[in-house]
Amino acid sequence: MKFGMGTLDDMNHLKNKRIRFVADLLQDQFGLALVCLENVVRGTICGAVRHKLILTP
Repeated sequence: MKFGMGTLDDMNHLKNKRIRFVADLLQDQFGLALVCLENVVRGTICGAVRHKLILTP
């Protein structure tokens, strides 16, 4: 803002904030839950194969 020209940018103003909708937050949480479930299933299958167990649903 040299020479008194221009405007200040208020970074705390609401127009500069991104509003996250409930659906976005739920989508993020659901994605994290699926990743955790995938890791558990992958670990279980690898453990069963390592111990030569018969896999059943």
